[in-house]
Amino acid sequence: MAVAVPRPTTAPPRPRRKPAPRPIDGAKAAPRRRAATRRTRATRASVNGRLAPFRIATMIAIIGVVLSLVVYLHVSSLRGTMQAGELRTQVEATQNDATNIQAETEQRLADGRVERAAAAYGMVLVPSQAMRTLPISIPKDQQTN
Repeated sequence: MAVAVPRPTTAPPRPRRKPAPRPIDGAKAAPRRRAATRRTRATRASVNGRLAPFRIATMIAIIGVVLSLVVYLHVSSLRGTMQAGELRTQVEATQNDATNIQAETEQRLADGRVERAAAAYGMVLVPSQAMRTLPISIPKDQQTN
């Protein structure tokens, strides 16, 4: 009769784990390691997990960008208002200058027109040395103070 004998293998057999010691007083045993790894894997993707700082930093960056755009728009609006005020001041100054130039031009043209009209009527311009003024006396009862 032949007896079956297992062949020797080159790899040693896998060691078996020792069972967790049972508490004597009836308390619950510590959770297994496999269950703990499952919880950590689940929490890594959650809000309290490993990706939480990245998500928080991303939200802070987005809020920062939005707030900086709002500030930029407000500053641009204020600059536009200031430039409009400066432009109004320049327009008023230019209008005043134009009015002054027009008044001066009309005054210069009027002097020549009056002299030409006087010459057309036969009038002559008297030099200032030839003119004399007469003193006028006003009676005291008609003077106003």
